[in-house]
Amino acid sequence: MRLRSLLGTAVTAAGMLAVGLAPGAGAAPAASSAGDVSTRANAPTVSPAADFFYTSGPGYECPTGNLCARVWDPTRNTFKVFKFYRCATYSLSYWNGTGGYANFQTGSRATATFYGSSGNVLRNVPIDEQNTSYDWGPVYRIRNCY
Repeated sequence: MRLRSLLGTAVTAAGMLAVGLAPGAGAAPAASSAGDVSTRANAPTVSPAADFFYTSGPGYECPTGNLCARVWDPTRNTFKVFKFYRCATYSLSYWNGTGGYANFQTGSRATATFYGSSGNVLRNVPIDEQNTSYDWGPVYRIRNCY
């Protein structure tokens, strides 16, 4: 698996909104064979650290003021939802397969950006955009706001 690098910091707002991002919407990565050490499962992480929770139901609560990103966690066999609140660029590790996102941030600087391995922009995510089937494989960093 590849590790991804780290960048900045700042702050935004709070509240709660429901997200209809069904955990089953999108294929989870295939399980590896028991003896294959090179494909041992690792939990997805971010740097700097961000709050997260696990979801097994058809949706979840994404707090107002956050960019929420849902990624498959093969170590728990469920989806892990990261809540990006502090304005920063987050490096992703072990983000694979299909997940989703919801940008419920507020303010004029709350467009999120997903970056590839060379720092190229893969997607700009405006406020209130949601996606239930996004491929995290090419994403190395997420900047939730600027």
